[in-house]
Order: sequence, then C-alpha cells, then structure tokens
Amino acid sequence: MNIDDIDAADNLMSQALEFGAAQLFALPDASIVDLATGYIPLLVNFTFEDKAAKGLRKLTDQAEPEPAVYFSALEMVRDHPAVVLTGETGSGKTTFAKHLAFSLAQGGFTPRAIPRNDLGAMHDVHWTLEGVVPLYLTAEPSKTFDALLASSLDVLRHADRGLLLIVDGVEVAGDAGRQLLADAQAFQSRHPAVKILALGEVSVVKSWVLPAGYVRYDLLPLLKSQRSEVAARLAGLDLGATGIALGAAAANPAQFVMAMHGGDVGESAEVITDSWLAKISGDAQTSELFCGLAFDALTAEVDDPTIMPITRVRQLLAAIHLASKSADLAVSHFRKKPSLWAPVMTSLAARLSGTDAASALITALIEGEGDAVLRGALLAADMVTDAGPLRDRIAAHLLTIVSDGALSALEREIAGRKLSLWGDPRELDALADVAGGEFTFGSLSHPNSEPPHPVAVDAFRIGLYPVTNGAYGAFVRDTNRLWRSPDGFSDDRRNAPATDLTWHDARAYCDWLTNRWRAQGRISADEFVRLPTEPEWERAARGDQPDIQPDVLSYPWGHAWIDQAANSEETGFNTTCTVGLFPKGRSPYGCYDMVGQVWEWCTTLWGDDMATPDFKYPYSNDGREAVDTAPSIRRVLRGGCFSSGKLKACCTYRGSLEPDGFWRGNGFRIVVSR
Repeated sequence: MNIDDIDAADNLMSQALEFGAAQLFALPDASIVDLATGYIPLLVNFTFEDKAAKGLRKLTDQAEPEPAVYFSALEMVRDHPAVVLTGETGSGKTTFAKHLAFSLAQGGFTPRAIPRNDLGAMHDVHWTLEGVVPLYLTAEPSKTFDALLASSLDVLRHADRGLLLIVDGVEVAGDAGRQLLADAQAFQSRHPAVKILALGEVSVVKSWVLPAGYVRYDLLPLLKSQRSEVAARLAGLDLGATGIALGAAAANPAQFVMAMHGGDVGESAEVITDSWLAKISGDAQTSELFCGLAFDALTAEVDDPTIMPITRVRQLLAAIHLASKSADLAVSHFRKKPSLWAPVMTSLAARLSGTDAASALITALIEGEGDAVLRGALLAADMVTDAGPLRDRIAAHLLTIVSDGALSALEREIAGRKLSLWGDPRELDALADVAGGEFTFGSLSHPNSEPPHPVAVDAFRIGLYPVTNGAYGAFVRDTNRLWRSPDGFSDDRRNAPATDLTWHDARAYCDWLTNRWRAQGRISADEFVRLPTEPEWERAARGDQPDIQPDVLSYPWGHAWIDQAANSEETGFNTTCTVGLFPKGRSPYGCYDMVGQVWEWCTTLWGDDMATPDFKYPYSNDGREAVDTAPSIRRVLRGGCFSSGKLKACCTYRGSLEPDGFWRGNGFRIVVSR
C-alpha cells in the first residue's frame, strides 16, 4: 500500500472514530451519554431456526417449538456481502451504522454475550473480518451513487483491500432508491472485497424489490432485558423495580430514552412524550415553542439539523402542534410524504381520540381517490374502534388494497391483518375447478425434477388459497387436536396460512372437513376432501405450460420471474402473510399463493433421504401414493415458502419433510374429488 492509500484510509478511520464521541442521549440527571458508551446491540427478525430451515428438515418429533432466538444486526452484516436493514423512525438504524463504523476504526469488536430474547438466551457475538475500512455515507434525494462516492475516490481506488460501504437513509432516494442500491452493487462487483450495508425507513424500503444479491432484515424493538441492562449500567436505575421504560412503546429506542428520562412506564408514545416534554421544557410556553420548532423542522421550513435532530422526536412533538390545527393541514402533509408523516398522524389520532376532531381527521384521510386515499384508509383503520358506517368505508378501501394488489406488499399485509380483525369478507375456503387432461410434469431445472414428461390427471377442485388459521383453528377447537402454532389463534392472523402442522394433521383436517361439508351439502356424499397428489398440485400451479429449457423456470404466471407476485425471499417478509396478497401470481386456474408463502403438503411419497428422492420421475403407479408407510419416509412438499428464493418458489421444485415434521414455513391446501 502506498502513502496515498494509507492517508485515505486513515482519513476514513478518523471520521469514523469521531462517531464514538457523538452525543447519543441524555440521562435523567441531564448527563450526556456518547455513542461509544450508550450503544445497545440490535437484533433482527431472523432466528437460529430460520437459518436451520433454509433446507427442509424435520423438527424433533411432536416437540414443542423452541422460543425464537434472534441474530444480531452485526452478524447479518458480517455474514452477507450486501445487506439492507430496515426499521421505523427511532429504531436505531443510524446509531447502529455509526457504532459499526466507529468499532471498525477502533480495530474491531471484542466478543461479548448479548441477549437474544427475553427468556434468557445469551450468545456471543463475533466480528471475524479483519482489516475492513468503514465508509459512512448519507443518502441524499438528488445524489446518485457516484455522486455520493465523489469525495472518497482516493480510498475507493483501493477498495480491494477491504471496505464496508455504509449508505444510511436510503429512503430519501425515493423512486431512485433501487437504482442507488443497484449502482452500489455494480461497484461491489468490480471490487469483490467491498461489503454493502444500506439502512432505511421500513415503511418505504420494505416495498422495494431489491436487486438480486441483497438480503433484507428488519431491526427488532429493544428487549426488556436490553433496556434494563442499559438503565442499570448508565443511570443506576432498576427498571424491574420501578417499571419505568419497560412498556411496549418504550421498546422503540428513541422512545425508550425519552421514557427513561421522563420517568414514564412507556405504555404509549404520547404519554412518554408528555412526561419527557414536561421535564425538559418546564412550562407550557416553552413546550409550545419546542413543538412548533419540531413541526417546522419536519416540514423542512427550518433547515437546521441541530433542532430536535431525532426524527421520531420531531414526529411526536409535531403531533402535539397539529392537535389544535385543522385536519386538512395534517392530511396535506401526510399525502406529500406518507412515510414521514404517518407516525405523526397516528400520534395525532391518539391525542384526538373520542373527539369530533378525530372523526374529521379520519374523514379527511379517506376522501378523494387513487393511492393517496388507499393509504389514508390504511392509516385511518388504526384510528377507528367501533363498527359503523365510517369503519365500513375504510374496510371497503382495505379490501381493494388486498384484492387488487394495490400499494406495496407491506401495506397490503397491514390491510390484510386489519381485515382479519374486522372479519375478512372474502370466501377463503373457495375452490377452483382444474381441468383434467395431460400436461407437462417436471422440469430440467433440477435433477430431482427430471425428466419433464406427460402426466394425465382427472378433473378436480382445489383450494383457491392455502388453508388459513381461521379454518384450521375451527378444526382444532372442534377436535381438541394439539396445534403448536404460536400465532394460529391470533385475531389479526386468521386469514394467514395455517402452519406448524404435520402431514398427519393436514390429513385429519381433510377428514374432518369432508364430514362437515357433506353435512352442509357443500359436497356430495361420494366426494371427499384430501391433500393433492404431486401431479395435481403441479397441474393447478402451472396449467399447460411446457418445459422450455433447463435455465427457464415455470411459475404460475409464466416463465419469467416478476416482482410482487409471491411471498418469497425476495419480498422480504420472512414470515407468512394474509393469503391472496399477490394477485399477479395467480395460477392459470386462479389459485393464489401456490409459490412462496408456505410449502404445501402433498400425498406423494419422497423417500427417506432429504437430498435425493427414492420416488424419482417419471411419475408412475409404483406405490408412491401409499397412505400408510414407515414414519421415516418423507412426503413431498411443493411451492417453496416465504424464505425460499425464486429458484425454489416455482411450479416444479420438489421439497420434502417427514410426516411427523412441522415448521412455521409449511402448510397445505385441499383438493375435492370423487
């Protein structure tokens, strides 16, 4: 390395070292904690079980599921070449990024045990990469990736030595955000030693379809154990004894600091804000001044980053300012920048709850047309509590969002959960008619799916959707069958696929539903409900699509992958969602969610080796549809799940699991036949 390289790297290291001394927050005694001292390691929505389940496997027979144990944000950056971390305002994105840069400038991380859940799980976190130079950049609305790098070209000429490129605040790039990430990845392709970390507001970035090669995770709220440790270490506070800052709203890092400073339990953001504001202002006039300044800063009328620099604080104070203003003023700002102003509107609605002003705010949100009104309805859904005409108007908008595939996938999921709470009006146990006949079965895309060959099936009916929690829950209540799903009976998940169930559970449901539907006259006495055979499942998924060539996969919508068509790894949910959120991905027979979402049980046998099936193609009458066999013989699963990439979330990839296995990524749909 020449002297210019050293100087450039030293310059970046010096900048990163300065982050450690930056003021992070104030303690109740008004002393200031810097970033190096007050940083709290953040966790992400990816568990040890998720990592183990990247390949299909069998869980311990009939065992209760283990509590979730989460990976840290640091480990995700360490383990992936390109990562996008998302979080709401105040979730600690920038703090994490700057602390990471600071720590690298100091020479790395000392292994330390950190809590992984609130049940006592502790695991060391390690940073195993040596000699990585951090480059911290802040995205700007008008700047391309090359423009962001312009001031650091001396270092970037030598990026092959090892560079962590941190791009914070990518949400400000708006529609150009995906291009910003793609340009960063193109730079990385020229310099393989470069790692990329991008951070952004979840309500914006979660809707982006990321360039291939990126992984995306959400930052989790702070655990109670994390909050207790920090309060004891820095302020000598015993949160367990006082209850201060252990409430649900105080799990947001910014609100945790406010709750600790103001001495509030932290059950609501508004009470946290009021307690904190009273302590720092001292009188009503000063409080009013602070709230006005926060509003001006949020509207960019005051361009001063030193005025209430934390966006979450600005939002909460702006809500107080708007409480005495017209609803139209608040709604106008929300429609200009929905992601920035949604937390303001939510807090404002909480402050106006039960008043005529609250009704005026809700009405203003749902008037008009287009996406702006749909987003307004999505926000208004959290502002109404009682059934009535106003809620009915909102529900109609939510149904449009879900059924039409409007807005982003994240917004559709929020709408779907609210519909679940209020009563999803869709016929979620509807059936699609699948024509009998001969079709191409199999593919050249994977050895386990070869060779493609003609197979004939009789006509049958199949579920438009996977069996939902609501439907399977009715079966469990009626039969008292054990069900290990942690959220199967959650009110906002009734319209999500039923998971954590074995092949035997799925078959028992089919037998139960056969009797129920016969009694209701929905099926005839000679019809019955069952799981699909493997050819039936593929017929419903691909229709008459031929197999073209080894590198061209078959999807329910055609041979080319399209975005926003499936709840796959590319979507970034990392969990199931409301069924039917991806109408672009419907199969030729109208079936939703046939790829991604959940692996679906079939009747067909696979064999006892996870990697290679004993029952190979061509499909034949060789005993592979036998109902009774040894418990070690695996059954076929099809379609991939939320953590499957587009190579597996297709019509032809074959998975398997032992019939006593269960996981949150496998479910089923039903077939009706004679």
